Amino acid sequence: MINDAVRDQFTLNALSEIYISLHIFDLQEDRLFPLKSNRYIEMWSEGFSSSQEKLRNVMKNITVEEHQRMILDFVDFSTLEERLRENKVISAVFLGKINGWCKARFVAADSYEPGKLRYVLYAVECIDEEKKKENHLLYLSQTDLMTGIFNRGHGERTITSLLEERRKGLFCLFDIDKFKHVNDKYGHMIGDQVLIAVADALQAVKREHDVVMRLGGDEFAAYFLDVMTKEEAAKIIGRFFDEIAKIHVGPMTEDVSVSLGAVLYRDGLTFDSVYKIADEGVYDSKANKGSSFTFRI
Repeated sequence: MINDAVRDQFTLNALSEIYISLHIFDLQEDRLFPLKSNRYIEMWSEGFSSSQEKLRNVMKNITVEEHQRMILDFVDFSTLEERLRENKVISAVFLGKINGWCKARFVAADSYEPGKLRYVLYAVECIDEEKKKENHLLYLSQTDLMTGIFNRGHGERTITSLLEERRKGLFCLFDIDKFKHVNDKYGHMIGDQVLIAVADALQAVKREHDVVMRLGGDEFAAYFLDVMTKEEAAKIIGRFFDEIAKIHVGPMTEDVSVSLGAVLYRDGLTFDSVYKIADEGVYDSKANKGSSFTFRI
């Protein structure tokens, strides 16, 4: 029968394979027992007397700036007993400077007296590969794989949320003129290149928080945030048309052009209603030759 010492060593070895660092904290005596450490932890622990100060300085230095406030709140001993009262294990995911994405855990290990927390295990696990796979799956679920911009589902949900939050902006809907003719004359491979080039043109004018999406086929939509006047809208649409004019897909001899309907935000608009209004603008724009747009109220 395996004895306690062998069992404990086996458990520690198994944990060491999973976690990049393991420490036990004695909260009553303010002592720190390293089970698995590294040179970064040791370096950033130097010069601090309390175990809380050591842990805070280590986490501050290994965590990217945008996650520091969150992780420093997580390792705060003053609230730890209350947070571990209901759940004996709590965790936080953060982006580290050294190991990439990590998950930190506190585990209630023992009590000084009934209801009084004494020992906690603090463990940090590298989950960078897992996070990359998760992010890739998320990307696939949100992205139109041909063009690289948002697909209909994710784009519609995003614009719907912005409208519900009353975020003012410019909604644009457009399709590619005579796209069926392109497919019929040059084949679907050339048609696909045109779709990609139009999406690239849309991306070229997209700012950080704007939303651009492919609805399907040759139909696209965009929501340009904080564009609130027709003059501002005309400028951004003009820049988009300039990018469209640069498209040349061989062996096509025809110019690529689009017909666009534009709607400025107003209270009460939903995705379905703004789509319907903009679609009327697309229909009106098709009466004009070349890329054109129509404002609809």
